[in-house]
Amino acid sequence: MLLGLRISNVAVIEEVEVAFGAGLTVLTGETGAGKSILVDALGLLLGGRADADVIRAGCEEASVEGVFARTPALEARLEELGLPDLGEEVLVRRVLGRTGRGKAYVNGSLVTVGVLGKLTRGAVDIAGQHEHVSLFDSGLHRVLLDRYGNLEEVLAAFFREYTGLREVDARMEALGGDEAKVRERAEFLRFQLDEITRLDPEAGEDARLDAERKRLGGAEKLKRHASEAELLVSGEEQSAVETVGRALGLVHESVKCDATLAPVAQALSTALSELEEAQRRLNRYVEGLESDPSRLADVEERLDALKRLCRKHGTHLEGLLKKRGEIEVELGTLENRKEILEELAADRRKVEERARKAAAALTRARAASAVTFAAQVREGLGQLAMGKAAFEVRVTPSESLRPDGMDDVEFFFSANPGEPPRALAKVASGGEASRLLLALKKALADSDGGGCYILDEADAGVSGAIADVVGRMIKEVSSHRQVLCITHLPQVAAYADAHLLIRKGLKGERTVSEVVVLEAGAERTRELARMMSGVEVTREALGAAEALVRSANRALGTRARRESGPEGAPRGRLRRTA
Repeated sequence: MLLGLRISNVAVIEEVEVAFGAGLTVLTGETGAGKSILVDALGLLLGGRADADVIRAGCEEASVEGVFARTPALEARLEELGLPDLGEEVLVRRVLGRTGRGKAYVNGSLVTVGVLGKLTRGAVDIAGQHEHVSLFDSGLHRVLLDRYGNLEEVLAAFFREYTGLREVDARMEALGGDEAKVRERAEFLRFQLDEITRLDPEAGEDARLDAERKRLGGAEKLKRHASEAELLVSGEEQSAVETVGRALGLVHESVKCDATLAPVAQALSTALSELEEAQRRLNRYVEGLESDPSRLADVEERLDALKRLCRKHGTHLEGLLKKRGEIEVELGTLENRKEILEELAADRRKVEERARKAAAALTRARAASAVTFAAQVREGLGQLAMGKAAFEVRVTPSESLRPDGMDDVEFFFSANPGEPPRALAKVASGGEASRLLLALKKALADSDGGGCYILDEADAGVSGAIADVVGRMIKEVSSHRQVLCITHLPQVAAYADAHLLIRKGLKGERTVSEVVVLEAGAERTRELARMMSGVEVTREALGAAEALVRSANRALGTRARRESGPEGAPRGRLRRTA
């Protein structure tokens, strides 16, 4: 749900801030007052294309901010896109620069326009006169029908089988292709495998060889240092063993007089034993350490061969060993290609059969939902004085399997008896298209994923008694979804929970549009009267407006006001960020 909108320096709007409540909010005003600018500005928050021409003259930048109630879908997208989650609201902001450079923010974090569009996709459904109506896009009809019929589980069951079929196809494709290319690939793999096998590397061999190379390369230095260390530990004069031994003898003598020195004697005894053991080890090390130039050359040659092969394959020794196993598997597959292909072909027939059964079940479910959905739309058209109009949902199965099944789904409509239904894309705009739109919206109100409908003069082309029915139907849709409706029809405005007036005036020598929240009673009645009579509001128009409000209240019955305040007044305020 859209909680609030702030627009700065967009066209004739200098600064407008408005908050929205649930239910039906109508926006009225004279032609050219700036009503559609609000819709265009909201489109920018949905990732729409930006044009520097919308920036108010004399300003270097324009900005649009919106606050949305956080829904499970928005929460999931915030996590998916790695965006900050600030709680119960999601704040989005779009800034346009005169030079064409703009910025977008989500909860204060800088994002691309593409990310902004992904986040807000589906949060708001903007519907204007025909060319702007997403419901008339045949590419969405299957999605809408599946939502209406709650076919997610049936679709998921088919998709699991379809995924299995694609996996088998991918394996067969990997084994297929030109025979010469397959042979060439096999020969290349054999060459690589022979090269690795000849060298026959072992895990950890490079580390062991490197340690041995260092030891052999420094043999003379190591022998000299070890010999000197041995002399210092146990030489004839002033060696560590001799020094510690003398100290131990002195302390032993002292212990006879003072037993508290016993631990010192024990420590010196232990040190003497450790020194004698170190001397023996150094002696063995010196005796066993010999320079071996031949072995050193072999080690260095082996190390160089391992490093060259690793560089050739772009990996380390462990990766090389892993690649050898992968080559063996792939080569074995290619050498037994014919037998494996025959097995995969048999598997594919079984998987395709299951996928087609699942697709047929999906087709049957869609056909059943299509009947119910079409009947509900026709019922809505009947309420809009189009009881003889025809509406069909055609589910046409094809032979090819696709990720969404094997059905083509399209809505067809005819306003006049005797005329064959035509695709919605070919339906003429105007009152008929507007009424069809409302009937579709009503039927989809429980299943449509959008939390907010924006109706930009979608009631155009209707009048009189039909206008009252249109208003009642928009009101009914608003019981399921938040609806913001730009209208010129007083019959529609009379059903509003909240009424916003967009009016244009002068501020100094500049034209400025502003949004005024009309309170229940005299303010709303006067605006309805203006919509009926024009610039001059007559006593008769005021009386007619009062009667219109009473009629709307009777049609709906007495309803409790929303917790947002009288007449569903807008709640909440925007927070400035970024």
